[in-house]
Amino acid sequence: MKEKSMTTTQEQPRRSVPAHDMEKVIGGIFQDVLATDDPVDVSRSFFRIGGTSIMAAKVIARISARYRVRLSLRTIFEFPAVRDLARVVESEVRRDVSGLSDAEVVALTTREK
Repeated sequence: MKEKSMTTTQEQPRRSVPAHDMEKVIGGIFQDVLATDDPVDVSRSFFRIGGTSIMAAKVIARISARYRVRLSLRTIFEFPAVRDLARVVESEVRRDVSGLSDAEVVALTTREK
């Protein structure tokens, strides 16, 4: 008699998925820089999934260009997970766009490159 393979929830690691567009975009930037087709777990550290300091500089440059914010390289070392980095970027975007209308803010934060 063949044994059934029973997989429990504990055996399969759960991947944290993006909660909103900014996390999706930043996760996509992580994927591009890491040269992987695998979705990035938004709660995992960039450096624990294979990122290096040179790659981190590329991530910061792309995020800065994408959202038109000024981020230092130190930011990704302090907030290395997509979810945390997205919060920082969102805060910077909100601060920088405080004089814009809601529609302009939405357009800025959701436009595709």
